Amino acid sequence: MGYPLKINLNYGRKMRYSLIAVDVDGTLLNSSSQLSFENLAAIERLSKRGITVAPVTGRTYYEIPEAIRNCKYIRYFVYSNGSGIFDKERGTVYSSTVSTDIARKVFALLDSYETYIEVYSGCYPHADKSKINDERLEYYNVPPAFRRIIAKSRKTVEDFDIGLAEENLKPELFNAFFRDEGERAECFGKLQKRFPELEIVSSLGNNIEIMNRKTNKGTGTLMLCELLKISADEIIALGDSDNDLSLFEVAARRCAVSNARESLKAMATDIICSNNEHVIEFVEKNILC
Repeated sequence: MGYPLKINLNYGRKMRYSLIAVDVDGTLLNSSSQLSFENLAAIERLSKRGITVAPVTGRTYYEIPEAIRNCKYIRYFVYSNGSGIFDKERGTVYSSTVSTDIARKVFALLDSYETYIEVYSGCYPHADKSKINDERLEYYNVPPAFRRIIAKSRKTVEDFDIGLAEENLKPELFNAFFRDEGERAECFGKLQKRFPELEIVSSLGNNIEIMNRKTNKGTGTLMLCELLKISADEIIALGDSDNDLSLFEVAARRCAVSNARESLKAMATDIICSNNEHVIEFVEKNILC
């Protein structure tokens, strides 16, 4: 295991942490998008101590890897960047969707650029059938690891505009990959100007994620706290990317993995091991000891 850059051994030592809110890609999963045995074992041990481990992800529920969804010691999932909460005993217990009128306008703007667009709705990601092939995804600069996820998990749509107009799709989140960075930056600015009611973030270098204003990983995690009847002072957050900033804003203790972006490290109370070094086990042994 590599050495962490910063860990405050005395920070919050007297706190009783009840919830570990952990980002999935780049944090809970290693660089091969796998959940390690060490993390699984640590999740089990923490559950038996009364500590909830909840994935908090930009993914929809059904694109979270089965190894995580099927873990009997994980019950709650904050998905689609906080737009929904899934409870394995009760199903979806919270959902925030973009109105049909706004959704159609957002889609039209995204579609005016060279983009690969996904609509996250009803716990599933939906994508244009004609673009779900390796050649087209490469054209839109979708990262290879993400292409493999897309191939396994997307529901195909013949016509997004009809689906949105007829309200068959109730978007929790839009995710768009751009072929050109200049177009992505221009579109980002237009979205902010035209749709002040929306939250606009990015988790990768060439994508945009769009959901309702004040809907993000932080607000979704606070909704989970209400369900669990715990306070924000009991949250440990783990993350690596800019869409984890809102999660760090609400957490008492903020652990950035060593592979995290500098913006997240600047907010962290601790900079811990990398995502390849079993982050849940690390927190168990070094913070919750």
